[in-house]
Amino acid sequence: MPFTLTRYQLGSHVIMLDVAGEIRGAAVAQLELTLLEVFIADFPRELIIDLHAATWLSSTGVNALVTGYTVAIEYGTLYRVINADHDVRHALEVAGVHDLLTNSDDVGALVLALLLR
Repeated sequence: MPFTLTRYQLGSHVIMLDVAGEIRGAAVAQLELTLLEVFIADFPRELIIDLHAATWLSSTGVNALVTGYTVAIEYGTLYRVINADHDVRHALEVAGVHDLLTNSDDVGALVLALLLR
């Protein structure tokens, strides 16, 4: 399945990125660029990354999601990754960041994730 990324405005300060397909290779660079654009241009209070249609997540894709989380902390943005299933969820769990990305209130998990990188 080809990679697609769709941006939705869910309120005045809430943005959702709907990610589909395989998150690897050039798709990772596109995801990183979109995340940075959202933070810089929109300065959202909340950013939701919906992975319901993502079919694969490489280690560089995991790093992109964690980087997005660290930037969110710098911007004071609530950052949540939702609906990761099967292989995508497994990739997040193996990297030890699933709980961190699905519950962005866990600062201890952030420290652990950064140490594991």
